[in-house]
Amino acid sequence: MEGKNITLKNKISQTRFALLIVLFTFAYAHPVNLTKMSWDVTKNEFKLRFVSYNLNKPFNSEVDAENFNKQKIFTYTKKHLKIKGCKLIPDKIKISKEIVVDEYFKTECEPKNRYKIHFDMFFDFDKTQRGILRIVDKNESVYTFSPSKENIEVQINSNKTHFKDFVKIGIMHILTGYDHLTFLLMLMLPLILFSESFFKSFIYIIEVATAFTVSHSITLSLSVFNIINPPENLIETLIAFTIFLTAFNNLTHYVSFKKEWLLAFFFGFIHGFGFANALKELNLQTSDFAKLVFGFNIGVEIGQFLVVLAVLPILYFLIKRFKKLYFILSVIGGIFGLLWMIDRVTRLGFMPF
Repeated sequence: MEGKNITLKNKISQTRFALLIVLFTFAYAHPVNLTKMSWDVTKNEFKLRFVSYNLNKPFNSEVDAENFNKQKIFTYTKKHLKIKGCKLIPDKIKISKEIVVDEYFKTECEPKNRYKIHFDMFFDFDKTQRGILRIVDKNESVYTFSPSKENIEVQINSNKTHFKDFVKIGIMHILTGYDHLTFLLMLMLPLILFSESFFKSFIYIIEVATAFTVSHSITLSLSVFNIINPPENLIETLIAFTIFLTAFNNLTHYVSFKKEWLLAFFFGFIHGFGFANALKELNLQTSDFAKLVFGFNIGVEIGQFLVVLAVLPILYFLIKRFKKLYFILSVIGGIFGLLWMIDRVTRLGFMPF
């Protein structure tokens, strides 16, 4: 009897250890946060979009739709966004969905073809922050900022399409897409649990990821080229539903893990529309549009591959050692999928991500 008690205690300790490792991993896997910027040179307008909770740190207080100081936000922005040869004149601030801040400026610039831009908003306390700047003149171009790249020089009326920048945007989108990452995790779990070896598990995941890539690439292209345009909120709700169904399948095994590529393939059509919605936010109008879409899609695939490389070894070790973790993570994923569904149907906005 005493031996059984010791064994039970060991199992409990092992389970607690596994959960702590998982919590530690997710706690420090901080997502990338984006500030989206648009500079319409022809209209002398500059716009920024970011989430309000980023302002809590520099102001040491909560910033929400009903309680914020516009002048402080404008002052903070002008301190961390500088265009040499241009003056930024505050225009207005709007907050939508209670947390999304849109900041508008008018620009007065010296007449020249090149401008040096400095951007480091929120970089001092969050190294995962990134800035994406779209410049509209006779053509369009997109640039990215990061803590290691705070200064860029832009050329107005250039013909540069910045394929590499769109690859980076695709990578950042998948790293900030909590729902897409949760879906990917739900797909990975049974491929880890039932695989004969780590190598087999990796091969299964690559097969599933390939099926997902093929289908989401189709709908992404159909949507961004305005062939099929389903309502954005419907797609976001359906994406949440795919997460719930995949998590549910992990618990019921209705579709065996060897046929899980079918789930990835069919659900990929829905996720492709979601990727397209993110790309459409940039409002691109350029002769190299197809090239930039391809770059974005390549970035999404690279982002997925990086996530698999980072997470697979840890999950494989933990799930093979503590099989109950498979059940726990599947339940958590299903709950998140259900909450996202409810939030997106009702539009209550209670989910913070």
